[in-house]
This record gives sequence, structure tokens and C-alpha cells, in this order.
Amino acid sequence: MKMARAIGVRWFVVMALGLLYAVPLAAQDAYAPQPTAADVVPPAPTTVDTLKTAPTLTDAEVARARLFVSPSSLRLPGNPEAAPIVPDAADGGAAPEPPQDDEFCCDSRHLGLTMIEIGVVLLAPWYFNRHVSDDSTAAITWDAYKRNIVQGFEWDADNFNTNMFGHPFGGALYFNAATSNGYNFWQASVFTWMGSFIWEMFGEANRPAINDWAATTLGGIGLGESFNRTSRMVWNNSATGFGRTLRELGGFALNPTGGASRLFRGEWTKVGKNPDGRIPIASNGMMQVGARHTGQTGTNEPKTSGYYGFWWVYGNPFVISEEQKPYDAFSLSFQLNANTDKSRLGRLQTQGTLWGKTLRESEKSTQVMHFTQFFDYINNEVIETGGSSLALSFMSRWKLSDTWTLTARAEPSALLIWGIDSEYSTFTGRSYDMGAGAGARLWGGLRYKGQDIVDVGYLLFWQHTLNGAIGDHLLSFIGVRGQYPILGDFGLGATYFLTVQDSYYRDFPDVFRRFPEGRLYATYFFRGPSR
Repeated sequence: MKMARAIGVRWFVVMALGLLYAVPLAAQDAYAPQPTAADVVPPAPTTVDTLKTAPTLTDAEVARARLFVSPSSLRLPGNPEAAPIVPDAADGGAAPEPPQDDEFCCDSRHLGLTMIEIGVVLLAPWYFNRHVSDDSTAAITWDAYKRNIVQGFEWDADNFNTNMFGHPFGGALYFNAATSNGYNFWQASVFTWMGSFIWEMFGEANRPAINDWAATTLGGIGLGESFNRTSRMVWNNSATGFGRTLRELGGFALNPTGGASRLFRGEWTKVGKNPDGRIPIASNGMMQVGARHTGQTGTNEPKTSGYYGFWWVYGNPFVISEEQKPYDAFSLSFQLNANTDKSRLGRLQTQGTLWGKTLRESEKSTQVMHFTQFFDYINNEVIETGGSSLALSFMSRWKLSDTWTLTARAEPSALLIWGIDSEYSTFTGRSYDMGAGAGARLWGGLRYKGQDIVDVGYLLFWQHTLNGAIGDHLLSFIGVRGQYPILGDFGLGATYFLTVQDSYYRDFPDVFRRFPEGRLYATYFFRGPSR
């Protein structure tokens, strides 16, 4: 598990770099017309810690956005739609060849390759733990197998990073071993469940952990489909030359098992048609660089440190097609903290629509309902909390005028597997309690000419501890964000939010904590491909 955590965090840095490279590459594939202001409304943030959604395009901004997304205006390598340029060494010394009729996966499912990839994902950490790090948990015997089967599941003592990030990251590898070999979302979810079960029962000498099984399966599904769809935008089967190689490497960083499948089938160099649905109806996002100041929190002194934030919004939750599929609309965001914080990866969150229905639609307003899956991982000096949850999302959008738009969300939630830090859980070997519960997410935002001006959000989570210091945790976030565009897609902003944790224990004194935090930052909005 130490190996899995270490590799997971480092690989995520690689994935973050892959996303930065993927944005312009995916943007140059916007072959169809750009959206109008009413077309692109992204999902709201998953917690108040984000308090940010990507902007919508106004009609006035479309022409300016085309300078970024129009294929004919880009000169990036591997772009077959760009205007003719003089071939150079970066493109292999020749102009791109026209697309051929080679077939790509997958009209049929490939069980054999799926199982081989899942087997590699299972065997690699076991081999490292057993023969490199000499971890005693990898010294598996037949007696250990028998005990695991007879005695069954328990709760493990792994740290927060391992259980709430490392295991879901591994689950994403199982998931995309299946999606890259012809299996759909629901079928790939079964492979994720199966891969996690095999590891828990037979991958370690200690007893299987029920919390690991749940976190790997649920978190792996959410992360896996987000990485799957994003990597599909990066891979361009019609690209050639050095740019094609960079695309394959960028997609591999985002989706390792999917990239391995393409490599095995020879698709890294094959030229052909792109799959239907590769480009979503809308996509956009934001990058944020700034400073965050946390007030005094218990024994921690006030502190100021730098951070980098990234938000990616795929699809449009207000547009529900008759052929809708899970994660037709989703958001993916993460935050990298300065090395002075307790964790370099401070936040990783996804939310994806599983099923939706339009409730009401008119010229001035639209109301929709979605069944939504959430994955939250928050780990910094203020608090460590997160897990997987499901919500019923009620979303509304009102056109106040030609320039002003109001968007709101209300989401009652069920916390399926959740962790939150605790002062008294050290006897479990952890710094946090594990449990389940319920919650609600509320958010509202006001936009002017497609850019966010003011956001307000409130979240309330109740977790009942199932393993740890028995009791109940009430966790709430409230925040306000203001932002103003300064020059085109560049802007400045400020955020203030307050985290409140009230913990009521059965066998220990109750604990009440408050965590104020303020941020100042610069932002850059980018427009992804649309059709």
C-alpha cells in the first residue's frame, strides 16, 4: 500500500501535466460551430472549496474564442485541419496524410486483454511490495488465503492518502482496462468491483478491508470515467507525425490502461476515423494561481502559502439527449499546494451525471434534475475529509437579461463511504474516522456576459462513524467568491470561506473547530472544443 500511494501521488502530478498539455490539443479539434451563451452552462463545484465553475460563452466572445479553438488558426503539431504550413522536423518532415479507413477498437468486447491488464495492475504493486520494499503484507501464504475467506472483511488502518486517494486511483485503472476494450460504463463498473475484490482477498496477507473495497470501486468509477472521456478528447486518430506521438503520451498520462490498450493494438501509429461522441457538446475550464491564508486553527498558527487550481467541465447538464449516457456532463478539478502544506495534492474532485430529466424549459429559464455521482478528496492543514456519494441534483438557470444569467443548484446527498479527521481515532492506527451519512449541497452564481462575478455556496455533511471514535460529525462549508475579468480571459479574484466541524463522541469529549480561509488569485479561462 505504501508503494501504491507513492506511485499514485507522483503519477497524478504526471496526469496534471498531461491535462495542461491536453487542453490546447483537444481545443484544436473543434470542427463544429461554437456554442452561444445559452449553450454552455457547466456543473457547479462539488464543494465550497472549489466555489468555481467554468464560464459560459457569450455571443460576443464567440469570435474571440474562435481564435483559440478554430482548427485553421492553430499551428500545433499533429493538427491535420490547420492551414498549410511548411513541413519541419517536428512533423516528421512531411505534411500530414489524410485519414485512412483503418478500424479502431471497439465494435466488440475484448475480455482477454481486459483481464490481462487488470492482472498487471494487480501483480505490479504486489511484486514491488514483496521483492523490492520487502513489505510483510505481501508475504502471502495459503493459510492467509484461507483466513481471508473464512474470517471475511474488516476495517483497515491505512492513512488517509492511501485509503481515500490511492485506492480510488487503482480503481480507475481497473475501470479503464474495461472501457478501452469495448465495455460500457456499467460493465466497466463490474470489472472495477471485481478487481478490488481480488486485491483485497488475495493481494495482501492481512484480512480484506471493507472500506478499501468500497472506496476503490466507487471512487474508481468516478475518476475512471472522467479520465476516460478526457483522454478520448486528447487522442486523435487522424493526427500524424510528432504531434500524434505527443497526443498518445498525453492520453496515456491521463488514462494509463487505456493508453496501454491502444499501444497493444497498434493504435498509437494507426491513422483512421475518430469515434462518434469524442467531442462533447461543450467544454471549458479555468486555471487559478494565487495565495491562500488560513487563520489560526487550534494548535496551528496562521499561515500563507501558494497554490495552483485546475477546473475542467465537460458537457452541458442543461442539454439532455434521448441517448444520454453516464457522465455526458461532468466536472474534474484538483488543487496542488505549495510544499509547505501537509499534502502536495490538496484536493481532487469529480462529479458526473448518471441520468437526467428536463423538468421545465422556456425562453427565459431551464430546470433539470440529475442523479449525480461525487468523488471528493480534500487534504490540507485545515481538514482532511472525503469519499464517494450520490446526490439528486436539481439545477436551474434563469436568463435575467442579454448579459446577466443566474444559475443555482440544490443537491440532497447520501455519503456512501466517507472519512473525516478525528482527535480520538489513533487507536485504530488512523488519524480519521470512517463511516457513512447524508448531506446537502447548495450553490448559486451570477454571471455577466458569460463570466462568473459572484458565487455563494453552502455544504452540510453528517457522518456517523462506523469505525473509529464512535459518534457523529457535522461538517459545513460556507463561502463567497468574487471575480472580475481584467483582460480578455484573464482575471483577478478573491474567495473567503469558513469550514466548521462539530464532532459529538460517545466515549470522548466533544470537539468544535472553526477554520477560516481567504484567497487572492489570478485566473485564466479557456474554451475547449464544442459541437
